[in-house]
Amino acid sequence: MGGAACVVGVFSAIASLGVPTNIVGLIPLCENLPSGKATKPGDVVTAMNGTTIQIDNTDAEGRLILADALCYSSNFNPKAVVDVATLTGAMSVALGAGAAGAF
Repeated sequence: MGGAACVVGVFSAIASLGVPTNIVGLIPLCENLPSGKATKPGDVVTAMNGTTIQIDNTDAEGRLILADALCYSSNFNPKAVVDVATLTGAMSVALGAGAAGAF
């Protein structure tokens, strides 16, 4: 939720300052509660772009909704995308050497 709070704070500041800009903020959220309907290892989900993903790590919901949010953001034809998600240590595996995560 740290990334979502950051987006809300930035947009609040931009609105308060009356900054003349055209920006879009996306805050993907999901529920992560244990139950009989919870995602289990081996389940397959379909991402927004139609890609199917087999769940191996049930702690990956944040990364999955981030992928869908980034896909959705393309609808706005952005000049730039800034990601402020608070991801886990797995981000170095996901991003590789060409990108960096910041906290």
